[in-house]
Amino acid sequence: MTGPAFRTSAALDVDVARLRLVGELDLDGAAQLRAAVADCLARLPGRTVPGPLVPGPLVPGRAVPGPAVSARAVLVRVVLDLSDLRFCDCAGLNVLMEAKATADRIGTELSLEGAHPQVARLFALTGVDALFGGVPCLPPRTP
Repeated sequence: MTGPAFRTSAALDVDVARLRLVGELDLDGAAQLRAAVADCLARLPGRTVPGPLVPGPLVPGRAVPGPAVSARAVLVRVVLDLSDLRFCDCAGLNVLMEAKATADRIGTELSLEGAHPQVARLFALTGVDALFGGVPCLPPRTP
């Protein structure tokens, strides 16, 4: 990979996990995305997730347990924020399709938002946009 490294960051809310994708998603970043999505999906109702959790309330009025404490996060939706994703190749596309299939199988909504025009074009050309019910794009840049 010659461009910016790929990374993810997750933010959990009461019923939504927002996973931000940053950089260039190719074969080098595919495993990282797969693990990040799996972690989000593991926090579904009825599952206990051991270990540290990201900061933020999981239940209104209750603080998040500290590191190495088990907690239950009740997620019904996972949102992949693509606003900082500059590139995606077929390896990244494959992980996104796997994630969608897994989410559908377990009854969780997985959606995409904020795609750059180049990434949205890839989704449109391959039909992946239809799989996700459309891919909202970032507004065009003004000169």
